Amino acid sequence: MPSRPLLGDELVEAVLTGGYPEALARDSEERRREWSRAYLESVLARDLRDIAAVERLNDFPRFARLLAFQSGQLVNYSRIGGEVGVSHKTAQRYVDLLEKIFLVATLPPWFSNRMKRLVRTPKLPFLDTGLLGAARGLTSEGLRSRRQELGPILESFVHAEIIRLCTAASVHVSPYHFRDHDGREVDVVLEREDGSLAGIEVKARASVTTSDFAGLRTLAEGCGDRFVRGVVLYDGDTVVPFGERLAAVPLSCLWCDPRSAPST
Repeated sequence: MPSRPLLGDELVEAVLTGGYPEALARDSEERRREWSRAYLESVLARDLRDIAAVERLNDFPRFARLLAFQSGQLVNYSRIGGEVGVSHKTAQRYVDLLEKIFLVATLPPWFSNRMKRLVRTPKLPFLDTGLLGAARGLTSEGLRSRRQELGPILESFVHAEIIRLCTAASVHVSPYHFRDHDGREVDVVLEREDGSLAGIEVKARASVTTSDFAGLRTLAEGCGDRFVRGVVLYDGDTVVPFGERLAAVPLSCLWCDPRSAPST
């Protein structure tokens, strides 16, 4: 990622580029998209054949595309498996294989016995949004005109960046997601070994409102002192406090020094 903040159209372009050096080296969006499509075709054939005996290898391009349209959502193995004519159990095995080739990752649900009515279904975000965009047939022009489609792509982008940061961290941090049966959710929950928690919500907008913190407030109330910080990452350039332990923070703080962002 660049060392400067990215906003608006530049952010959209960075998200669709992804993080593979081979894609970053291409000088146009069309060439990057062609590389991503070719890489997907190759990895779904060659790499899967190398790691497992898969009888229906031809299922995987369609299966991966279905997962791409589910990225950022709660996974339903039975429905996805049914789309390609396999069982719930086989769909789970397919996902396990796609995790082994680092295409997707399981983001498990966070739950606590103190909090009732929590959803215990995982999400399956793609680990590279360049590949995710290629699988969904997205272009930066299309995303700019249909901004509502950016949300789940941006959530996967943030999740991949957080995994990278957690890998380099000096303390062990486990990522989860949080959702209750009333629909209040937090896109990413980070839990340290000492039990302390931070929550991250992702918004593909240039402004944030109090209602965007509903899931974070629910999590904070249920966790008490364990809850350290909650942020809404957004497409802006200013850190905005929204109450005790809560703030709206520019997405670029994932790769830029947050002390460089102005605050209000």
